[in-house]
Amino acid sequence: MKPKILVVDDEASHRKMIEAVLSDEGYEIKQADDGQTAIDAVEKGFFDLILMDIRMAEVSGLEALKQIKEISPGIPIIIMTAYASVDSAVDALKSGAYDYLTKPLDIDELKILVGKALRFHQLEKENIYLKERLNDRFDFSNIIGRGPAMKSLFDTMALVAPSEATVLIFGESGTGKELIADAIHQNSPRQERPFIKVNCAALPETLLESELFGHEKGSFTGAVARKQGRFQLAHKSSIFLDEVAEMAPTTQAKILRVLQEREFEPLGSTQTIKVDTRVIAATNKNLEEEIKAGRFREDLYYRLNVVNLEVPPVRERREDIS
Repeated sequence: MKPKILVVDDEASHRKMIEAVLSDEGYEIKQADDGQTAIDAVEKGFFDLILMDIRMAEVSGLEALKQIKEISPGIPIIIMTAYASVDSAVDALKSGAYDYLTKPLDIDELKILVGKALRFHQLEKENIYLKERLNDRFDFSNIIGRGPAMKSLFDTMALVAPSEATVLIFGESGTGKELIADAIHQNSPRQERPFIKVNCAALPETLLESELFGHEKGSFTGAVARKQGRFQLAHKSSIFLDEVAEMAPTTQAKILRVLQEREFEPLGSTQTIKVDTRVIAATNKNLEEEIKAGRFREDLYYRLNVVNLEVPPVRERREDIS
């Protein structure tokens, strides 16, 4: 479909000249001889671009510009002005005009600027379409967040969810880190498989390793039967490691191997198990400080921190609790 351009000028000869030039470029041209006619045309129909003289009787180009922007904010408008009224053109730019041309018009400059404005308009439409698709596709409705900080977080989540990237979520207790992990998994290609969760602070070291990697019968006191680990259960799915800073050094080393090599051995076994598991981790501690204190492996931190999501404290989200 041809781009549709509205040419607004009270000089008929000028409108016809512009129509002749731009029609040869393959554009569909409509004309308006004053500002009010232009406003009426925009209310009734759709245009990809408006070329408008700034000096017209009754409704001026500047006033028409302001009203058109209220009706259809996305339409790029190029103002045409004489050299003596460039200051008015600057006022028009401040009111939302895309650009301006000085009269008498340079035909080549007219063609170039029209082409740029139409490309800009197309990119704007594509951007709006993609945002709508993101809103349709990603459901974060179970997470409370109306402020700019949470909206920025949602935007990042929407970008990272469809990927295979490892995610590290930072946030104080009670900020909703697990809900965010749930949302990432539920909007990922792995959503059809169960989302496996482990609280690393809830179990002592041996039991945590058994929980994560499984064990063979008799591998430790109380291991009365063979058990599959959570990483194996999360094959082709995702695993959530909550409070990851609480892991012991030996467990950290094994997690690092899973992230690097995609493999591990259960406790008491020599059999290597290969897994395809996406890791989403969370912590309420500053891991860089934990590294300096010697409590957390730096290499594991960088493996986990491929995508960093920081959840604002609830006390800084007044708009979400009012």
